[in-house]
Amino acid sequence: MEKPSSNMLLAMLALQDNMNKKIDPDWILRRHAYLRAVLVEATEALEHYGWKWWKKQSPDMPQLRIELIDIWHFVLSEYLLRAGGDKAAAANAMLADWRSDYTLTFDGSQYDLNMLDMRQQLEMLAALAAVRRLNLPLLALLFAACGLTSAALYREYVSKNVLNHFRQDRGYKTGNYKKFWDGLEDNVHMAELLSANGAEEDLSSTLYQALAARYDALGAAGKLA
Repeated sequence: MEKPSSNMLLAMLALQDNMNKKIDPDWILRRHAYLRAVLVEATEALEHYGWKWWKKQSPDMPQLRIELIDIWHFVLSEYLLRAGGDKAAAANAMLADWRSDYTLTFDGSQYDLNMLDMRQQLEMLAALAAVRRLNLPLLALLFAACGLTSAALYREYVSKNVLNHFRQDRGYKTGNYKKFWDGLEDNVHMAELLSANGAEEDLSSTLYQALAARYDALGAAGKLA
């Protein structure tokens, strides 16, 4: 997958910073274990791909794609944390790390990331996260395998970030938020709104407004549960 532009990275880092502050205003000082979250999400992604040789399994690529978008949230957070919250410094570090070299030395052995199958790539992602290491070329290979371009990554990240903000604003932590709208989960509604909206400029505010309008309309009709 091609490298995201500097503007894309800065926009996503700003959204992630705002989300982290909403959850914990002192998130930089608390230094949460974001790479531990990457480790857990990578093993969940492996479950969706399938690894059990004793039973028939088919890769669930849409769900795997969702897991990778979740991982991206934590990767952005880790880069922000390492930069002390400086979004420009974090973006520059990410652009520098998004190199074209797909060789990796780990635990005394050298690996060609292109030669690993997807299960092995997910295992490597988890292993690196366990020892607090990041490798953006590895993540780029996983994104590409799921059909994510840099533009698609941006749009899907923004939509998930907006949904997370909306949940928090409408009482997710207090239990007041209703996750099922007219019989469908909120992420299904968000996917519909994303596909219907082609505007890249100010995408986050456009999606938030559309999400709020649908939630309120269905709420007034008694269709939230």
